[in-house]
Amino acid sequence: MKNRLTNIQNTGFSTLLIVIILGGVGLSMVLALSMSNVWSIRGSMDSRTSNIARSLVNACAEISLEKIRENNAYTGTGNVTLNNNSCSYTVSNTGGSTRSITVTGTVGSIVRTLTITTSSFNPLTIQSWKEI
Repeated sequence: MKNRLTNIQNTGFSTLLIVIILGGVGLSMVLALSMSNVWSIRGSMDSRTSNIARSLVNACAEISLEKIRENNAYTGTGNVTLNNNSCSYTVSNTGGSTRSITVTGTVGSIVRTLTITTSSFNPLTIQSWKEI
């Protein structure tokens, strides 16, 4: 009788130990998947912010090119605010009808910078458009 009672207790202990181990493994898997989702969402937000910054810089570049189109002698700086995000541009005369434009835009912690070189006024010709 005592031997039979000991077997029942050992079986209960083994079952409890297996349940605890499987629960720990399951919990680890759930935590790993949750963290993977958090990093995925964060990466998606950074990508979205980067795209917004690119659009902001391109819009600011177009504004600076419009300034040159309106006034061929234009040189100087300007600031533009779109949707609570800001960008700035600098137009420099590099000789004759050539202008160099540097545009910087910031959205959150993302900073994008463009350099544009024009080679003539009528029509306004873009020689290069590079993101740095």
